[in-house]
Amino acid sequence: MSQKSLKLGIIGGGQLGMFIAKSAIKQKVIPYIYSNTHDSPARKYAHKIIYGSFDDKKKLSEFFNEVDIITYEFENISTQTLKTIRVEKKIYPPLNALSIAQDRKKEKTFFKKNNINHAETFYINSNVDLKKYKNKFKFPSIIKTARFGYDGKGQKIINSIHELKKSWESFHKVPCVVEEKINLKKELSIVIGRNKLGELNYFPSFRNLHKNHILHKTYSPSGVNKKTEDELVEIAKTISNKLNYVGVLTIEFFVDHNNEIYVNEIAPRVHNSGHITQNTFNINQFDLHVMMITGVQVSKITRKNKGIMLNLIGNDITKINSLINKPSFRNFLKKKRYLYGKKDIKAGRKMGHINFYDNK
Repeated sequence: MSQKSLKLGIIGGGQLGMFIAKSAIKQKVIPYIYSNTHDSPARKYAHKIIYGSFDDKKKLSEFFNEVDIITYEFENISTQTLKTIRVEKKIYPPLNALSIAQDRKKEKTFFKKNNINHAETFYINSNVDLKKYKNKFKFPSIIKTARFGYDGKGQKIINSIHELKKSWESFHKVPCVVEEKINLKKELSIVIGRNKLGELNYFPSFRNLHKNHILHKTYSPSGVNKKTEDELVEIAKTISNKLNYVGVLTIEFFVDHNNEIYVNEIAPRVHNSGHITQNTFNINQFDLHVMMITGVQVSKITRKNKGIMLNLIGNDITKINSLINKPSFRNFLKKKRYLYGKKDIKAGRKMGHINFYDNK
C-alpha cells in the first residue's frame, strides 16, 4: 500500500490528535478521527470523524474497519477493549506499552525490572499494606492513584501517616502508590521515536516548569550539561527498546540537587512538552510520530531555533496580549500562537500554546 493511500486512525479528538492529523496530511497520509465529543479540535483536519464512547466496541470496530493503522492521543482508553476488537489491525504505540503507562504499579515494576532509577515506591491496596509499610514510609511523600491520574489529578503530597490515611480515604481506597518526594532541582523530558525496525530518533532534552501540577513552560534547549544529557538519552533509548516500542514515547525525568536522575513516568504518545519542536527543529514531534508508525525514513533531527513554549491554561486564552509582553519573552524575535478551538473555558483546561523562538 502506498503512503499516499494509507489511512491512519487516531483515537481521540483533542489537540494532540489534531496535530497528528495535520502532520499526517502533510505526509500524504489520510487521517480518520474517533472522538467522544462533537466539538473536538481534531475535526478541523479529519478526513472523516466517527463519534462514540471509547468503550463502544461496535463503534470502534466500525472505525477500525475503515483504516489501515491505529494510533491514539491519550492513555485513558481500555486496552481490553482494544484487544478484543483489534482483529489484524496494527495499533501503535503497542498495547503492552499503553498497559504499563496506564498503571503506576506496572510502570514502577517495569522500571525496577530494568534497573531504571526511580523514586522509592510502596503500593497500597488495603489497610494491611498501611500497617506493613508504616515504619518504612519517608516523608514528605506523594500518594498517587495507580490509574487514571494526569495533570496532578489523583495525587497529593503527604507529610505523615495520618495524612496518608486521609488522602487514601479521599481517593476511596483505590489502589495507590506512595512515592518518596524528590528534592527537585529540574524537571526534564525526552521525546524519542522508534520504528518497527528498532531505529531511534530523538530530540535533545527539554526543561519543564509546572504550575498547579500542569505544564506551564518548556525550555529548549534544556541547559543541562553533556554528561546529564547523555544519561537522559541512554535511559530513553533503553526504555524504548525494552518496550519494543513503535511511535513517539515521552519520558519525564526528575533531577535532584545531587544531580541524580530519576525517571518519573512515561507517556506512550506525543506530549505537551514536545510542542516546542513545532518551531525549533526541522521536523516536529507529530511528524516524527507519523513517520515512525508508518515506516517512513526520518532524516537527522536538527535544531533550527532555541525557544520557550508557554501553555495557555483556562483564562490565559483571554490574556494573550499581556502574556506575550512579559519580560521573559522579549528576547525572542518570533512567536507563533496555536489555539485549539475549544469552546468552553475551564480552570485547568489546555486552551492553546504559544511558541517563542529565535535563531540558535
